[in-house]
Amino acid sequence: MVSIARKSVRRLLGYAVRAEIDSNRSYARLASRAKNPLLREKFLVLAFEEKKHKEVLTKLFESLYQGEKIEVPDAVDEKLLPVVHLRPSSSLADILYQAMEAERSAQDFYLRLAKRVRPPKRKILEYLSKVEKSHYFMLRSEYAMAQQFEDYGERDIDKVVT
Repeated sequence: MVSIARKSVRRLLGYAVRAEIDSNRSYARLASRAKNPLLREKFLVLAFEEKKHKEVLTKLFESLYQGEKIEVPDAVDEKLLPVVHLRPSSSLADILYQAMEAERSAQDFYLRLAKRVRPPKRKILEYLSKVEKSHYFMLRSEYAMAQQFEDYGERDIDKVVT
């Protein structure tokens, strides 16, 4: 686990925004590729929520550092906040597993970052941690389906189970 204690909250919020931008893009791309409409909708929900997280984090930054502009890096150390790598050779199960790990890391990241921010602003980061945990559980159930049904992502559910 990468220590966030040595990095400024200012910088960590920039990392978080980058991670949310990257997650939004990944889920939107996954939604555009999924042929299973239920899975597509879940990816769209995740993309929407990650976009909202970016907005919440930007507002949090503005409230903590009035007048300053958030610095969003081009990339984040994947040991801190992993990203989903969409490769042509990746199976749906592989992609979902990566996404689960990214959500679990984000959950932990926000919980650790919350300890560095004073109340009541801390609640925002604790909330984001809980939402990332809910994303993990949603993805975990999709991962189980992808493992059980080989073509789960490629077909509508009535064609997968018949």
